[in-house]
Amino acid sequence: MNIDLKRLKLAIIGGNSPCKQILEILLGPGLKELSPEVIVVADTLKQAEGIKYAQKKGILTTTDYNEVCSLSGIDVILKLKNDEILGCMLEKVNTECVSIFDLTSYRAMSFLNFLKAEEDKIKIKRRIQANKIDKNEILELLDQFLTQVQKNAEQENQYLKVEREGLLEMEKEMSQIIQGSMIPTFIINNEHILTHWNRACEELTGHNAYELVGTDRQWVPFRSAKRPTMADVIVGGMSEQEVTKYYGSAWRKSALIKEAYEAEEFFPHLGENGKWIFFTAAPIKSPDGKVMGAIETLKDLTEDKKTQEELELQDKELSRLYEKYKKSEVKYRSLFNNNPNPIFIIDRQTLEILDVNHRVEEEYGYSKTELLGMDFLDIGDKSDETIKEGLEGLVQKNSILFTKKKHFKKNKQSFFVNVKVVTATYSHRDVLIASATDITESVEKETQLIQAGKLATLGTMAAGMAHEINQPLNVIQICADLILKMIKKGLKIPDDEMVMMANDIIENVARAAGVIKHVRDFARQSERDLKKLVINDPINDVFKVLGHQLMVHSIKVDLDLDPDIPQIRAEHNRLEQVFINLVTNAIDSMDEKAEKAKTTENGDVPVEKILQIKTYVQEDWVVTKVSDTGLGMTDEVKRKIFEPFFTTKETGKGTGLGTSISFGIIKDYGGTIDIKSVYGNGATFIIKFPAIE
Repeated sequence: MNIDLKRLKLAIIGGNSPCKQILEILLGPGLKELSPEVIVVADTLKQAEGIKYAQKKGILTTTDYNEVCSLSGIDVILKLKNDEILGCMLEKVNTECVSIFDLTSYRAMSFLNFLKAEEDKIKIKRRIQANKIDKNEILELLDQFLTQVQKNAEQENQYLKVEREGLLEMEKEMSQIIQGSMIPTFIINNEHILTHWNRACEELTGHNAYELVGTDRQWVPFRSAKRPTMADVIVGGMSEQEVTKYYGSAWRKSALIKEAYEAEEFFPHLGENGKWIFFTAAPIKSPDGKVMGAIETLKDLTEDKKTQEELELQDKELSRLYEKYKKSEVKYRSLFNNNPNPIFIIDRQTLEILDVNHRVEEEYGYSKTELLGMDFLDIGDKSDETIKEGLEGLVQKNSILFTKKKHFKKNKQSFFVNVKVVTATYSHRDVLIASATDITESVEKETQLIQAGKLATLGTMAAGMAHEINQPLNVIQICADLILKMIKKGLKIPDDEMVMMANDIIENVARAAGVIKHVRDFARQSERDLKKLVINDPINDVFKVLGHQLMVHSIKVDLDLDPDIPQIRAEHNRLEQVFINLVTNAIDSMDEKAEKAKTTENGDVPVEKILQIKTYVQEDWVVTKVSDTGLGMTDEVKRKIFEPFFTTKETGKGTGLGTSISFGIIKDYGGTIDIKSVYGNGATFIIKFPAIE
């Protein structure tokens, strides 16, 4: 390195250790005669050694590299830092006026040796110019200078040797990396000679490295005649017009790599049927920015192109199917909206209403906008938990039917529906499709039939009700007669007797009122309102109206009711009607058996009449067993007993509705009823309802 230091104006970028050493020499007494001037020292690190030393010596320091580039009057910029952003800034400097020395670690050492040599030369000149000088002293100074020069040269040679070995090792490593890369890659130098052609490139092109490396024939695998590869374009520094001449509109500047080009082209000479290749070429530069070569990478797009073609065909097919789907959707919408039943599309997880047909709006009085997003359970009876429980337990691809469920219109008017729910997929989400059928008229007729059955049952119960009311009336009558007699005789009734009679009257009035209320409640036409109840309660209420009748008919009652029985979901009033029907039928059956026994030879032997009612739990079922010692049933009777208007009683004594109505009520509550009977040996009715927690 040879620089004229005389009155040289310098700027130093990089405040590391070499910066301080350079400043110490430039500002020291050894170079004072040359008067070099350091204008500015720049570094982003304020605590760097060189920055601190410059500040100590009163030299301008800055952290803004742009400030260095914009200063005037600078002859040389010493660059001691490697920074890509700094390189971009220095490109703005006018190099015709300002020289830029990029001092790598080796060059920085070489520059320091140059400065020290300049110091030694000035020192020798001073001694030679002195008035009195010894020849031997001059020889000694020259010998010291030459020794130092030789030492510096050896030091630099050693450094270059180490650096060369490092570069060779790096070259070896780079070759191994390139060779082992899965990406087809080749490299050319600045003379367009191929230096690397990796195994991936061999596999892609079918040309071996030993055929091409060391030549400028990198075009051979791709072209039938010599033409620049993209790497040659980079090394040759071709203009955009020249690149377009060779590659047309298929090339472009890389969006990722600065100064790199990329293109996509079909090469018919590659492989059996040709290949689509995407290739990128980028320059390889020396530290001072000179292009030393270029690297080009290749990517086989043939399969991607085939896939793209297939996708385009699929897109066309999808477009065709979509048009067909739109037509199908129009047809589906027409069927959906014109279905005679209201249909709801419901989110399976949240039970949110996602869609409805026109029939829903007509039947329920809501607009579609009002219904969308509403909870499906909100249009029904919220106290009835069977729908929610049923939907939560519904298995995929299965369906469930809810019968006689109460729904409400927007104006709060109630009506009854059967709801059929199935699982499905709608707009890529799991949904439920619920179809509601209005059965209000059927339920009303059934309710009227049940009411008729109740009234018929009340006729049968009349004798029992009369007894239940007469007993408290008799007590009241006796108490009233006694009070009147005592008053007529002018006798004073003792206070304790008066209190006792008053209490008797109060108790029996309450008893009579309770019987009347119970009969009135039983006879009343009730709305369908399922609630949780204990089955023992309607069973016990049967005996409030039939207790006396059982006693008159000499029937022994055996009640075995489980006090810890789980609840079921039903209606108290209607269950009581079921058990009244079963008990009255049992009374008739046992009476009939007793009458027939009188006509036999052993007619004087009384027939034992026993009515047994037992409740218990069997797995998840609440079970009630009603048994009697009556006449029993034949197989034919057992087959027909639940048919409407079928009766085994004499004409005028039975309607044939009681058992049929009871069967309908039990079925409504999800229950079952079975009969075990042998003619002549009584009958047992086994009724089961699903238990609830």
